[in-house]
Amino acid sequence: MSTQTAIPDADLVRIVQAYYDAVDSRDAARVAGTYLDVPTTTLQFNADEPIMTAEAVREFTAGFFRITSVRHTMIEIWTSPLMGDVVPVDLPPERSPSTMTVVSTALPTFSVDTRSGVNRLALPATSIFTVDVASGKFVSVHNMFDIAKVYAALVG
Repeated sequence: MSTQTAIPDADLVRIVQAYYDAVDSRDAARVAGTYLDVPTTTLQFNADEPIMTAEAVREFTAGFFRITSVRHTMIEIWTSPLMGDVVPVDLPPERSPSTMTVVSTALPTFSVDTRSGVNRLALPATSIFTVDVASGKFVSVHNMFDIAKVYAALVG
């Protein structure tokens, strides 16, 4: 990401916060509505294969919300490179002058309903958001946290 900003920092923070608010709402359509509706839109966890298209994101989150809820706290958003150029801009999808990339850290707390009650676990996470400059919607969201622990909590 260059140091010149195509989207003002305050707007980038608002866009990313709107994503976290949508996820915390457990409304899959609201989450999908934060994504650009093109075939190359992606949601990815760790090194897993990306989920492609806003509709597929909606379907995935609807299923995910059937087993867990999430509440994000301790959110930090970086709109400019830290210590040089550590905001990664060489990950898929290819970045262009029509997109901006920002990084965020958060502490999502998952509440997983099980037969024996509700398991809660907090998992530090980092997310890389690529935003379409014209629409303010996400081209890609790459979340990095140990999602296996969420699924393991199901059997807890």
